[in-house]
Amino acid sequence: MAVGDRARRQYLAWSAVALAALAAGAVWLAFAFLKPTPPRVVVMATGPEGGISAELGRLYRESLARSGIELRLTPSPGAVANVALLRDPKSAAGVAIVPGGITNHRESPELVSLGTLFYEPLWIFSRGPIREKLRGKRSVRISVGAEGSGARAFAVEFLNRLGIVDGRNASLLSLTQDDGADKLLRGEIDALIVLDAWQSPLVRRLLAAKDIRLVDALRADSWVALYPYLNKVVLPAGVADMARDIPPENVTL
Repeated sequence: MAVGDRARRQYLAWSAVALAALAAGAVWLAFAFLKPTPPRVVVMATGPEGGISAELGRLYRESLARSGIELRLTPSPGAVANVALLRDPKSAAGVAIVPGGITNHRESPELVSLGTLFYEPLWIFSRGPIREKLRGKRSVRISVGAEGSGARAFAVEFLNRLGIVDGRNASLLSLTQDDGADKLLRGEIDALIVLDAWQSPLVRRLLAAKDIRLVDALRADSWVALYPYLNKVVLPAGVADMARDIPPENVTL
């Protein structure tokens, strides 16, 4: 009887060891092939240096590093290029901040939106009254953003709807935001279209610049009706600089 009990205990012990080994193997296989845990290295496509997306990328990198996750940042010309990187199976980019309207589920069924973060207005800065210039005979020089940027994608679409066409009554220049701002400040172009957040240093710089106007978006309700991904927002008078009264009145964006 004692021998039988000992054999039974040995059998149970070996069975437990075997089950533990099988369980450990199953767990290893799950982690190796199914990858149920979040990756420890993530690649994020950001916009050009100086824009809010690049700055947010750095903030996300610092925050995720405290949780042991490495965030690698990949600069790009802008939102259109970011979507192309996300859709490219050979690209390492797995996440990006992209404004609404750049793509949709039909065009990019493999992409998923994680939520809305903030408003990113389309700012139109001009040197002098831009509408009067557009009614004139000479071609108006407008910087609409670099190729691959969200600013350019939106600007070309919206300007065409207004009858402002490259080569006909305007010269639409593919300048970076920084280059466009510098040329506008020097008087080398007539207007600059920027897609960026209120916190952008470039936006704040242009708001404070002498002889540079922020153009009010006329018929804003019509734009929202035509393009449901747009929102109408109002920049309050004096919010940029109350002492200097910048802007001097509410501006619809």
